[in-house]
Amino acid sequence: MSFASRIVTALLGLALIWYFWPFGGGDAVVTPVSPPPDGRLFTKPASPAPQAAAPQPAASQPTAALQDPADKPHLLAREKADAERQAALTTETVPKPVLKPKLFYRVVVRDAGTLEAEGAVITLEGISARSADAKCKDAKGRTWSCGARARTALMHLIRTRAVSCKVPSSGKQTSLTARCSVGGVDLSVWMLSQGWAQPAAQAEPKLAAAADEARKKKVGLWR
Repeated sequence: MSFASRIVTALLGLALIWYFWPFGGGDAVVTPVSPPPDGRLFTKPASPAPQAAAPQPAASQPTAALQDPADKPHLLAREKADAERQAALTTETVPKPVLKPKLFYRVVVRDAGTLEAEGAVITLEGISARSADAKCKDAKGRTWSCGARARTALMHLIRTRAVSCKVPSSGKQTSLTARCSVGGVDLSVWMLSQGWAQPAAQAEPKLAAAADEARKKKVGLWR
């Protein structure tokens, strides 16, 4: 190839390069893309938008919250009446035992409030007595055997007589609480009136009055 041919070939190549190069030959202009503000050239694909949770049905409000506050006293009164009616029905369904007098012979006095006879232990109803070995102090601070003295007083009252107690009419009782008497004298009332016992909780007025009288007289345990 001659030198002239080489020059022509080189010029032709340069012309083609010039034509296809972005800044030569064509009319198209390439616009550079601005990088993102954070400087990253590549970004992660956007996460799909979270789907909105399905609306839950509104919870039913308690009936009490929907009631008029002015009705509250009426509701309380109605509930109280229902409770009293239920208690009355319960009391009626449990019948009280039928009591009848029974004579006990050869009675042994265990302490100021307990008798033993015919295999049964009988606690005198309505009183709270000291044990047979109980000790007390008098007004001057001297110790004395109040339990033994109270037991002796009850023994002297009963002596060898039969004791009549109101006990359930059916079934054999080996341990019971009852009102007992000797010769028409109520043992519970007598022990309280002599100051040898104290009235039990919620005792009837007759028993409480007997104890108050003994306390005023300063007899028995109140000496």
